Amino acid sequence: MTFRPSPRDALPAALHRAAERIDVPGTPRTLRLDDIQVVGDGVRVTWSFVDPEVWPGDRRPHGRRISGVAELALTAGAPEAVAESWWAETQLAAARRYKLQIDADWSPGQPYIRRVWTTEEAWQALLDHLTRPRAEVRVEDGEIHQVSAGEETIYLIDPDAWAAFLTDPEVTEEDVDSEIVPVGTPLADGLPRWAADELAEAAGARGPVVGLVEGRLVGLGTDQD
Repeated sequence: MTFRPSPRDALPAALHRAAERIDVPGTPRTLRLDDIQVVGDGVRVTWSFVDPEVWPGDRRPHGRRISGVAELALTAGAPEAVAESWWAETQLAAARRYKLQIDADWSPGQPYIRRVWTTEEAWQALLDHLTRPRAEVRVEDGEIHQVSAGEETIYLIDPDAWAAFLTDPEVTEEDVDSEIVPVGTPLADGLPRWAADELAEAAGARGPVVGLVEGRLVGLGTDQD
């Protein structure tokens, strides 16, 4: 008589096979499945990934890993299908933890779609973004003047350079050099969140004159000469 394992008995092995793939957007590529415990009507999965933070004096590699536990409920279906859904949930949990660790601005699980900004749409998005905090915005002689709460910030930004700044570099799922699976970034008032954050930081910490120089937003002081 040939012993045939029940679908439930086959799940841990199926989950180990599913864990050979890292494919949920935002998941760190160093994620691994550390332990599986069958509990009640599901499993408790322990996972970990390499701590992305590096501290002064750390040896390389530093050897630290960040761990987590996912409680996954048993659902109907073939073992392979159930295991794949479990592993997708586990990856998403790890992606969320990774985002918190590095304070990222992307959205775990959101597929990456490269956007190429035209000069016109990039420039209009910038003007709209600067106007949204109830500010007065005017363009004079190639300068953007933003007045908000009585304070003026001047942006010296070339429209073509701004479009290039917003356009993501070419990234593919096969980009093995990236630390995470390529992931999408949400918009904040019409601009990618990272760009909105950099604009706010530049104006707040490096203003009141901000310029885009060699692909970086930098403070230009108060003297425009």
